[in-house]
Amino acid sequence: MSRTAEKIKCEVLVIGGGAAGSMTAINAHDAGADVMIVEKMPVLGGNCRTTVGNILCPTDMKFADYVKALSFKNTDAEIIERFVKEALHNVEWIEKMGGELIPAPEQGAGYPQAPASAYLNRYNVKPREGEEFPLASLWNLLKRNIESRGIRTMTSTPVKELIKNDKGEVVGAIAERNGEKISIQAKRAVVLTTGGYENDPALKWDNYPCRPITFVGSPGNTGDGIRMAQKVGAAMWHMTNMVSTFAFQAPGYEAAFPMHFRTSEFIFVDRYGRRFMREKGIDVHDYGRGFAYFDTDRLEHPRIPSWAIFTERLRLMGPLFRGREGYNRELYKWSEDNSAEIAKGWIIQAKSVAELARKISAGNLTRTIATYNKYCQAGEDADFGRPKEHLLPIDELPYYAIQIMPTLWCTQGGPRRDKEARVLDPYGKPIPRLYAAGELGSITGFLYQGGSDLADCIVFGKIAARNAIAEKSIE
Repeated sequence: MSRTAEKIKCEVLVIGGGAAGSMTAINAHDAGADVMIVEKMPVLGGNCRTTVGNILCPTDMKFADYVKALSFKNTDAEIIERFVKEALHNVEWIEKMGGELIPAPEQGAGYPQAPASAYLNRYNVKPREGEEFPLASLWNLLKRNIESRGIRTMTSTPVKELIKNDKGEVVGAIAERNGEKISIQAKRAVVLTTGGYENDPALKWDNYPCRPITFVGSPGNTGDGIRMAQKVGAAMWHMTNMVSTFAFQAPGYEAAFPMHFRTSEFIFVDRYGRRFMREKGIDVHDYGRGFAYFDTDRLEHPRIPSWAIFTERLRLMGPLFRGREGYNRELYKWSEDNSAEIAKGWIIQAKSVAELARKISAGNLTRTIATYNKYCQAGEDADFGRPKEHLLPIDELPYYAIQIMPTLWCTQGGPRRDKEARVLDPYGKPIPRLYAAGELGSITGFLYQGGSDLADCIVFGKIAARNAIAEKSIE
């Protein structure tokens, strides 16, 4: 980079312009602070532009017991309790921003067997006329609030490092724009809201048992905030938390296509044609766990990639990629009957099981389908316990296969924070004037409940803004 070309001042610098960054900036602005959002991508939004927008809204403080059970002792109780206490007001905050909430299509707890699982609702922001539900309604609401307040934003401006003063306080950042360095002074605080590391192959390889693993969200999530925080001495936490599904990685696309099967006439098989998991009755955020097995005899992940095998009836019921979620929803419209994807070679078609087995080089497929169909007839899956109501046979010609990969919805790891959204060092002490919110270092400790990340954005965006503006100004 060339010499410093520009110097900018603000009171609160927000690095990352997705949901957490937007909520932080809006709250800080409304408290009277001069705020700036700096974003590496050409547009704001981050993963919020790609999500279905489910917002977790607890109904009682008892819900803290549910979050604690899912965290598996990886998140301090006081942080969870603070999160739930603040999240009780999520509905109120969205309505204050001018949004109207409607029940999300996906209701109920992801893990109903956990204690206090009944004390939650999930909502979407109701779209305005002309908005396609439930695509970007939440993001459109946040964008309107940013624009109506005149909050300063800089896009296509990646932040390279944080600046510390002689006291060890984080007082700004160095960014790059059009090949020129920009020095941004934050007179009160810096808030990191850069999202996760779904598109950082090295970090994923180090931290996840699925190798490789793809992603469906924003390609801009490359772990920038993690490296910035590490450089100023932050501790990391929750780096191995895997919020995952299964998806098709199409040639020429950075992000993968999350798959949706409209009937239960499908199974998953590994590269050898063997079933390996209970395909139905799994929380949609936890599919990746089933792909993670490593064969120490063959020194390979036999389930990466895998295949989804399905019927003609399922093929005709609608597109495997429904276009509701993921980065590709703005880039590609999947055909209604999946015929275009068959023509592209993305979906493999065959007139018999034996032919399909040859085409995908899965030698055990014929035996696997025969066994599965017997389980369907008997009404009991003796191998994996698939629910009886989802035991529908693979018995209609032609047969189809599409290659699937374990795929990240989002990551949860990053700089450790406390209940005040302060970033902590390895000794548990706050790094002065540095805060974090959202997916970056999320409070999700182990299992993920749908809607939690957006709730984290609201809750810790508010907390970070509140504490950032309380910092004494540095002139």
